[in-house]
Amino acid sequence: MPRYRNYIFDLYGTLADIRTNEASPRFWRLMALYFGYHGAGYTAPELREAYLRLCKEEQAKSPDPLFEIELRRVFRSLYREKGVGVGSRLVEETARAFRLTSTEKLKLYPWVKPVLGSIREQGAGVFLLSNAQACFTHAELRSLGIDGAFDAAVLSSEVGMKKPSPAIMSALLEGAGLDPKDCIMVGNDRQSDIALANSFGMDSLYIKTETSGEQDPVIRATYELPDGRFTRIPGILGL
Repeated sequence: MPRYRNYIFDLYGTLADIRTNEASPRFWRLMALYFGYHGAGYTAPELREAYLRLCKEEQAKSPDPLFEIELRRVFRSLYREKGVGVGSRLVEETARAFRLTSTEKLKLYPWVKPVLGSIREQGAGVFLLSNAQACFTHAELRSLGIDGAFDAAVLSSEVGMKKPSPAIMSALLEGAGLDPKDCIMVGNDRQSDIALANSFGMDSLYIKTETSGEQDPVIRATYELPDGRFTRIPGILGL
């Protein structure tokens, strides 16, 4: 029997190693061309300025610092400001073009598919809880080959709140009917993942990866993997 009935995973930095670069002048030149193809004429600097302004306006709609915007609204507004009416299909295509053009690296860590498969084989639940934009992430899950790996996925843009807000964890627990005592949270961020799990009395595994950055050492997980020895993960998770 597995150690837990349900395993909850963060995505970026935990299951998938990702690097994006939205600061590159080339990125904004290519995106300005893309918008221009669809009738919305921007120079690269104009597009960047408008994008950042609209993101800021969306963020200002809530005083909560953990409020998560929905980037689809930003992309739609970028077209409207140039007098271009767009449907949902073009908004989705624009979001994917934006993400693809800015992505420099996206791959699964080598332990992921064997571990997710082992959890499945032993009859436990597998869930995703991520600070992520749905317009990017669903396509990236397909690209990574794990879109069918989860019983349920809760993304911050869909809930309107991001980790470590209790609201996003509650959305998963209540929506899937999970008891925190039966779950473990696996993530690479002590504040967003581990502190959140601790606040629900949930066990957790902290995995230090290349994108973890500086972390608060006071926040401790039930299990710690700070050394990159991914071969220890199945044993830690009781698989």
